[in-house]
Amino acid sequence: MTTKGLADHRPTLVDAQAAVRRFLQEALPDVHRVDVTKVMPIESDATAWEADAVVWQPNATLQALGLSTRRPVLDQNFYAVRLDHQLNVIAYEIRESERAS
Repeated sequence: MTTKGLADHRPTLVDAQAAVRRFLQEALPDVHRVDVTKVMPIESDATAWEADAVVWQPNATLQALGLSTRRPVLDQNFYAVRLDHQLNVIAYEIRESERAS
């Protein structure tokens, strides 16, 4: 494969962002919204990616107590996600707060 052919198959920033969003929506329960706030290549040749995201989920305390509300009460959870060169998730973690990023 030529160098141009390799460049054509290299994932873009938009591809990485979509992969992070898709993974978090599928892997976590009751996700209402995912906002990917940062995506950047870990290595200079973009063979791996790191991303930060905010995930909006129902408040676990209200759910556990069985309390109903007129509108959903959502919590913001902050996640860090690492992707390999094929946009497979190789690691993810929840962070305590936005400042942990």
